[in-house]
Amino acid sequence: MTLDERRRTSLETIERQILSVRPDHAALTADGLDRLRAMVTAHADAVHLGRIEAPASRGHAERSAKAVSDHLVAAVCPVLLARFCALLPIVGGETPGRSADEASATDYADAIAAVFSWESAAGSDTRLRAAIQDRLAAITRTCRLRIEQHLRVGSDQDFPDVRLLARDILRVEAVEWAVSVAGGVSRAADLRHLAHRAARQAVQWAGRVFDRFKAAPDEFTHFDAVATLSAVDDLLVVILRVLESDRDDRLAGSHPFVLTLGEQALQDFVDGLERMTGRYLDIAETNLLADGAAGAFVLSVLQLLRRVLRLEHALLVSVDILEVRLNHEATLKRMVALRDWLRASLAQPGAPKGHAVRLAEIEAALADIGA
Repeated sequence: MTLDERRRTSLETIERQILSVRPDHAALTADGLDRLRAMVTAHADAVHLGRIEAPASRGHAERSAKAVSDHLVAAVCPVLLARFCALLPIVGGETPGRSADEASATDYADAIAAVFSWESAAGSDTRLRAAIQDRLAAITRTCRLRIEQHLRVGSDQDFPDVRLLARDILRVEAVEWAVSVAGGVSRAADLRHLAHRAARQAVQWAGRVFDRFKAAPDEFTHFDAVATLSAVDDLLVVILRVLESDRDDRLAGSHPFVLTLGEQALQDFVDGLERMTGRYLDIAETNLLADGAAGAFVLSVLQLLRRVLRLEHALLVSVDILEVRLNHEATLKRMVALRDWLRASLAQPGAPKGHAVRLAEIEAALADIGA
């Protein structure tokens, strides 16, 4: 058997293996996708060799490429795209969820990238690449709509749910990574910018919530502050995404002596947090030993200050803003003074039971940060 005949036989063998891949709409396993990736890569190499050989070999290579292309377009790529989309955390749809032995979204993304590369190297048209790009564009639109739902507010008095927004930002980041793996690098960059913009806006909103309480402390602004700080971990997720956007802006060549949008948002957030915290500490100091409604409210204030301490402590290791450390030290000093004041009160005969509850809240707050 001549070298040309061996190459032709090898090409036919790989072609038959690819044509035998006929996935249903239920699932594909990770092993099955690994084999598919290996086969289309080997087939692209074989087609390339056939095209640089004698005219007879070129014709055989073109016929094989056409057969594989038709099969991938009709039977394989639609399933890859449908299952990839269904398994993304922010897209989903009406299709079935993932079964125990099905491949992951990342496995599908790798397979989609392999099919895209196969057509670039061996295909005679752009049907596969067009279908893949169309689906990635649709995924990007879905993510954009999802995030923009959080960002649409009726007035300056309305604010998004930071908890839900933070979770959707994480979902968009997972989609961004999968889309990048699938070959949609520009789409992934769009999603990254979307997540960063949403994070900056959320931080700006949180800062305005804090400023509103400082300016007009009432039950409504207190409720907004509690709602914002009730999700400390989610708020930290958003802040960390703002820091990522800062790094991206600096790498892109932003002016070294001008604050980036993210840095300005964080500075405003830190300033607003400091002003609000000072106001709450004033309230706590004034009403710490009070009875009745004032005493009940001061417990709510102490619970909020516990979240503030956690947030400030976490920011110390991630946000390079001097005021973060200074504000945290000031908050900690005043919380310790409140603790000592309550301890002195409880040392007196007949101290109200409510004082012990308030002391327990402060001690828990200090323990949270190892103080």
